[in-house]
Amino acid sequence: MPQVDKSSTLIRQWEMLKLVPSGSVGLWVRASEIASKLKDAGYEVSVRTVQRDLKELSAIFPIELNDKNPRDYGWRWMKNAHLDIPGLSVSEALAMRLVETHLKQMLPSSMLEALQGIFGHAKSRLENHVAFPGSGKPSDWLNKVKVVQPAQPLIPPKVDEAAQDAIYRALLENRQLSASYRPAGYAEPKDYLLHPLGLIMRGQVCYLVASAWDYEDPRLYALHRFEKAEILGEDSRIPEGFDLERAVFSGFADFRNSDEPIRLEFLCEESNAAYLAETPLSDDQKICPEEDGWVRISATVNDTWQLRWWLLSQGASIEVLAPELLRTEISESLEQALSNYKNG
Repeated sequence: MPQVDKSSTLIRQWEMLKLVPSGSVGLWVRASEIASKLKDAGYEVSVRTVQRDLKELSAIFPIELNDKNPRDYGWRWMKNAHLDIPGLSVSEALAMRLVETHLKQMLPSSMLEALQGIFGHAKSRLENHVAFPGSGKPSDWLNKVKVVQPAQPLIPPKVDEAAQDAIYRALLENRQLSASYRPAGYAEPKDYLLHPLGLIMRGQVCYLVASAWDYEDPRLYALHRFEKAEILGEDSRIPEGFDLERAVFSGFADFRNSDEPIRLEFLCEESNAAYLAETPLSDDQKICPEEDGWVRISATVNDTWQLRWWLLSQGASIEVLAPELLRTEISESLEQALSNYKNG
C-alpha cells in the first residue's frame, strides 16, 4: 500500500473520524484499532498520535471517550450524533442501508464492526433528509423494498466467526490457508491446505473457491463447514488462466455436471413458455408453439445440477426431449419419486 504524505493531517483525521462507530450500536473502537486500520490505508501513525488527535477532535465533533482502560481508550460517536459526510448522497446512503440489511451474513464480524460508523452515517443521512414537503423520508423507502428468494426460503447456516475472519483475510492478502473442514456427508473434519481464489454467495450459503495442496482444479468449500482456519505466511497459488467471473458464467457455482454446455430441448405448458419468454434460459433460446397446445423450447445451457433441480421442480408441466441422456436421467428420477409415494 503506497504511503500517504504524513503532512496530510486533515485527511488523516477525516479518515479517523469515519472509523469511529456510531453510539447507537453500543460499540467502542480502541485507538490501537484505529491506528492499525490507518496503517492499512497508508497512514503511518502511532497510537499516541491517534489518542491526541481524537481528544482534539472531541472538542469539535460529538465523539466521546470510554476511559475505563487508561492504556487503550475506546471511542465512539455520541448517541443521536450525526456526521454528514461530503459526497454521501441519498442514493449512496440507501445503497449502504441495503448492504447492511441484506449482506450482513456475507461480511465477517471484524468488517461489520469497521463499517458500523458508515452504516450509522447512512442512517442519519436518510433520517434527516426530506426530498420535498410532504414527501416522507427516504428511510421509509427501505420498508418498501424486500428481497425475496426465488426458491423455498431457508435459514442461513451458522458460520464460525474466527474461521470466517481467517478465510477473508487469507483471500484479501493472497495467503495460503490451513483449515479443518468437514466435507458434505462426513461426520468428522479433515485437514486441508487451501489456496483461496474467491467467494461465491449462493442463496443462503457462502462458498470459498479454492484449490487444495498442489492440485490445480478449484473446488467449492462451504463456509459453515469450516471448523478451524489459520492464515499462513506463504503466498496463495493461483491456477494459470483462472478467472472467477468466467468460472461462474460456465456453471461452476451451480455444481457443474460436465464442462461442456448442452443443447436443451423440451416441451412445456403455455404458462411456462410465457415466463421463459420474459426471462430466457439463454441468448439463443427458441420458442415454437405446437399444435396440441404445448410449446417447444430449445436453449444452450450449462450442464449442472441446478439445471436438473429446476427441471424436476416443474413436474408434469415439462417433458425433456434432448439430450437423450438427460431425458433418461429426469425420467428415472420422476419414476423413483412416484415409486416412493406409492410405497408410502
